[in-house]
Amino acid sequence: MSHVDELLEAHPASPSEARRQALARAVEAALGCVAACTACADGCLSEGDPAALSQAAAAAEHCASMCALTATTLLRQSGHDDRTALIALLQSCTSACLRCERECREHEVMHSHCRLCVRAATACADACERLLELL
Repeated sequence: MSHVDELLEAHPASPSEARRQALARAVEAALGCVAACTACADGCLSEGDPAALSQAAAAAEHCASMCALTATTLLRQSGHDDRTALIALLQSCTSACLRCERECREHEVMHSHCRLCVRAATACADACERLLELL
């Protein structure tokens, strides 16, 4: 059991095991994506030609913000009563991750920070989509 899974299970409003596990995976993926996207955006702006990577940097910054919001919202289980808002948040996070993935994929061969960002954004989008299936 992961640390996030333990945190979710300890909450008085802990959901069923299947949903809790999906929540934990989404939180973990979102937090990993925050780290990868933040590092990638900084890496893009630190390269020799940052203008060529400006769209990737902007997409990574936006993705990091959306993933941070998603992770903290998912951890606040008492706010899960508004199913419509939760679905909209997960869809927005998925959209931001997919945009970031597209932008960084163009540069992943030359820049390892973009490659790592693609991997994290893909994992987060997948985890959000799996959680959406359970809502």
